[in-house]
Amino acid sequence: MDARYTVAELAAKVGAELHGVGSNVVLGVAPLDAIRPGTVVFAEKERDVPAALASSAAAVVASIVPAGGASRPAILLTPQVRRVFAEICQLLFGGYPREAVGAHPTAVIDPSAHLGVDVAIGPSVAVGPKCRVGARSVLRANVVLDESCSVGEDCYLFPGVVIGRRCIVGDRTVVHPNAVIGGEGFGFTVGEGPSLKQPQFGRVVVGKDCEIGACTTIDRGTLGDTVLGDDVKLDNLVQVGHNCRIGSHVRVSALSGFSGGAIVEDDCLIGGQVGVQNRVTIGRGCLVGGQSGVTHDLPPGTKVWGTPAHDLRTVLKEIALVQRLPEIVGRLDALRGGREDGEGRKGREGREGKKGKKGREGK
Repeated sequence: MDARYTVAELAAKVGAELHGVGSNVVLGVAPLDAIRPGTVVFAEKERDVPAALASSAAAVVASIVPAGGASRPAILLTPQVRRVFAEICQLLFGGYPREAVGAHPTAVIDPSAHLGVDVAIGPSVAVGPKCRVGARSVLRANVVLDESCSVGEDCYLFPGVVIGRRCIVGDRTVVHPNAVIGGEGFGFTVGEGPSLKQPQFGRVVVGKDCEIGACTTIDRGTLGDTVLGDDVKLDNLVQVGHNCRIGSHVRVSALSGFSGGAIVEDDCLIGGQVGVQNRVTIGRGCLVGGQSGVTHDLPPGTKVWGTPAHDLRTVLKEIALVQRLPEIVGRLDALRGGREDGEGRKGREGREGKKGKKGREGK
């Protein structure tokens, strides 16, 4: 942690209401189960507040101020506890490691490439012909920029990132280790004889303020482009197929995959291990639960889960019903057994009655 703030300075920067002493210098952040002196902690649940206030923390981010007077740790009061704590972490975070401005001696940069001011190029980086790297961007060790690709300003590419030819990465985008943007899409003919490869002529266009997780792959389009909007956050090991279009402010958790031509509109939240069928459209603001299989279009605002993915409330009712199946089957068996016993007694009594009547008539 490089930055130093007092509690009062942090409160002012994040817009929290300060209760208690604000002159203490903040030495870092800490979780509730490992609080250290001088740190800031957050108590997202009200039940966590008393323990946090009894600790050696410098400040507690919370949504309530308990009765009983001032506590030793100050309280940074806010209705958005998690967000404010994240803002504090951003302020205290010293940033990712930076290469020295300029190019490392082992880097290979084509003479036709254009590098903006204060660009930092690490060891064994390869920058191909006609590439452009925006001002203040950082390319860590072993990054490869293929021919005619473009990286915006203030970007950060971790070691091993590969950006394919003619692909575009927008400003302030972070790409984590070994991600590949612009690999070839999976296109082969199917039928008799050997498979025939379909060349991929498109690009990948990534918007601004995006974050691409480690080992994530985004395939170039077959003819048109694969496009990500602004503020898209992809977790590790996500696969985005050729010609997919992902809108702005979309969040995708790890191990999810989007088949070619899938469309995800703005403001969607996609859980982990989700599979999306080719050419399916997920409408704006949808929530897709983890391990779902999306096989049909989803209207805007839909919340789904399961395979095939369907209405979340319906799925939860189905799960509750399945959990009750042993009890329900037991009741049905008991009812069936009782009915059979009753019918058996009635039948025997009827037969015995007829025999008795016949005997009396014979006499």
